[in-house]
Amino acid sequence: MSDIFIEWDRDRLVVARGRTDGNRVEITESRIIDRPDDAADMLAVVDQLKQFAGGTSGKNRPQVAVVFPRQFVTIHRIQLPQVTDAELPDMVRMQATMRLTVPLESVSMDFAPLPVIAGSMTRDVLLVTAPNDQVSQARRTLNEAGLEFKELRVSAFCLAQAAAQAGILKESTDASLVDVIVLMRRDFIEVTFLRGTAVLYSHSGSSWSSADAIERTLRSELTRARMSAAESLGDHKIRRILLIGSADATGAVTDQLSLRFDAATIERIDPATALVHGKLTVGVSATDVVALAGAILGDAKATIAAVDLINPRKPPEKKDYRRVAVLGGTLAALSLFAAVYFWRLGQINELTAQKELLQASNKAIQAELEAGDAELSQSVRIGEWVDRDIEWLDEIVRLQTVLPKTDRFVVDNFVFSTVQKDGTGIIKLEGYAKSTADIEEVGRVLTEAGYRVTPYTPTLSPASAAPDYAMKVVLQLGLPEVGKDQSS
Repeated sequence: MSDIFIEWDRDRLVVARGRTDGNRVEITESRIIDRPDDAADMLAVVDQLKQFAGGTSGKNRPQVAVVFPRQFVTIHRIQLPQVTDAELPDMVRMQATMRLTVPLESVSMDFAPLPVIAGSMTRDVLLVTAPNDQVSQARRTLNEAGLEFKELRVSAFCLAQAAAQAGILKESTDASLVDVIVLMRRDFIEVTFLRGTAVLYSHSGSSWSSADAIERTLRSELTRARMSAAESLGDHKIRRILLIGSADATGAVTDQLSLRFDAATIERIDPATALVHGKLTVGVSATDVVALAGAILGDAKATIAAVDLINPRKPPEKKDYRRVAVLGGTLAALSLFAAVYFWRLGQINELTAQKELLQASNKAIQAELEAGDAELSQSVRIGEWVDRDIEWLDEIVRLQTVLPKTDRFVVDNFVFSTVQKDGTGIIKLEGYAKSTADIEEVGRVLTEAGYRVTPYTPTLSPASAAPDYAMKVVLQLGLPEVGKDQSS
């Protein structure tokens, strides 16, 4: 478990020590460390971190869990085929290379699987990334202060952890209902959408300028957050709006707010009584340390799917049993040789007598095998189909190598499906291009690579994030036949 917890904001660091106390967190020590205007000059921050940590030496360096606020990270919802958890890391990394607008090597990333919907052919994950320069600055500052950088959490998941541990959030199987947590801090407002205890989307916005503008500001940020989260949320209804903040801040919001948001129930939560307690230094309120409280709770006993950007989910290591297999095979061979040798010495006469019986049995078996040729052939065909059907990752890698290396065509999404019996898989590729000619060039390259491209009709629909890509197209690709050379 980490010794020190830090919320790493642009203007300041909120530093705390704490421990779990039932469903709440007891803060035993806290401090605000202001960051200098020059982001590269962290000497003053290093000195104050050293003072807070006390004496450190050698291998006994205090371990630190850092929490990045929403404005430091980007969040993408990615749809994948219905694969096992062990296959998710590789699949997510492959999708990230296509979805991110920056090189994969320039970010630290992790993902949180979303609950699987019964009967669905796909499953979703939440991909979270942070720029490596921000991560490197935090790591460098902690190293200079004699601290060990152990975890890098994200505030949205920490808020969900704190609320779930306090019993405010419960598991839910209704995919259409969402809850909204609104953290009402004086410096910013953070809005998190959840289904049960699973984080679906997070948004950070500016705080209010005066007390009489609290409800107006909150209504504006909730509307903006809901519009930004439309793609991630899909069809939904807001069930509850959970306002977390001081009594003065939450009390300034009337129930009229719910009329704009599906007549949702508004619940006001004072973190000083429901989530945290203990020693808070001057300038630090209970609302300021709610995210840190969630990090402390998650460090002790995680109850939700969260992310750690410096310890991301990885594929399970494949254990090498080759040496054991060789030794076992050698031992089995020696045992078999000894058994055969002594058996031959004592049983040669009996073996001769049983020869004809074995030959007759062999003929019967051969006849049964010949009679089962049709079933065997069908089994082979089924095996080929099954083997092909599950290699979606290989098909994605192959498709990535076939697509032309150009910035004039951008892939926005993949949808995978299968065809029964002798058919092949289908990939529906959604993307944007700068012109119709670029789309035709991609179609030609895919056709030459053996893909069966269904006739398509580009539409004039510029991408919202990149208006230069004016043409939208959906290409339905039939995978090359099983008998064709897959390496072509």
